[in-house]
Amino acid sequence: MRRTWVLTGGAVALMLLGLVCIPRHLSSPPRSATMTPASLHASFEQGSVVLRGSLPTERSKATILEQAQALAAKTRMRVSDQLTVDQQVKAAIWVDMVPQLLSVLGVMVERGSIIIDGRSLLVNGQVAGHREKAEILQALAPAIRAGLRIEDRVVVASPATSSSAAVPLSALQLLLNQVLTTASIEFEPKSATITTKGQVVLDHIITLLRRAPDTPIEIAGHTDVGGEAEYDMQLSRRRAEAVKQYLTSHGLPNPFTAVGYGSTRPLSQGRSQSGHHRSERIELLM
Repeated sequence: MRRTWVLTGGAVALMLLGLVCIPRHLSSPPRSATMTPASLHASFEQGSVVLRGSLPTERSKATILEQAQALAAKTRMRVSDQLTVDQQVKAAIWVDMVPQLLSVLGVMVERGSIIIDGRSLLVNGQVAGHREKAEILQALAPAIRAGLRIEDRVVVASPATSSSAAVPLSALQLLLNQVLTTASIEFEPKSATITTKGQVVLDHIITLLRRAPDTPIEIAGHTDVGGEAEYDMQLSRRRAEAVKQYLTSHGLPNPFTAVGYGSTRPLSQGRSQSGHHRSERIELLM
């Protein structure tokens, strides 16, 4: 009897020991991986649109890259894709808004950037005027509704402190001439509709003209020779007006004068096709 009690007591002691000690040596069940917030850093760096960050899906990355490519084409830059896609990154409402948010970089006259860390959006850069800054803040409004806190570090360039404002007009005219010599402002045939390539050239010109916002500029339209004089005069004037409208719609405050010269000022007296093409042009004169 006594032996039975001893065996029973030993068994109970072993059970208690197991309950106390064994769980300390067993590995705990794996916890579910912690989801990290999506992030994005987009900036202009050394002639490139640089994209960094972590995104939840390949689709979101592809959409952002598509918009970045369009922005880079306007500014003649390349896209540096350093984005990563991670399944452990949480989906975020603001990710679908990034293509719209990237457009604010095109308004910057100096190096600009957008940084989103999942809770806040920091926008940094320099713009030519208060109107451009207002456009940027308006473009960021959807991000506020998506729950991001905006950190505004956009500064307005001052003519007194901006180094670009000190550029002599003669040097600026030379830069304009160089741009228009290497890449003319193109239009649809027999039309005043500016082509996509023509808009790219104008976007480049806009960055130059921001250096002289108060300078009067003549927009001179020219056609090639050989057409009806009155028609050529009207077409060249309508094209000059189209360029004026494009520049003013992008916030340039310069006093612009649009003039159509038709075919009265050809660049070449020859009858070659290349000579005719060079005569059909837009000039910007200070």
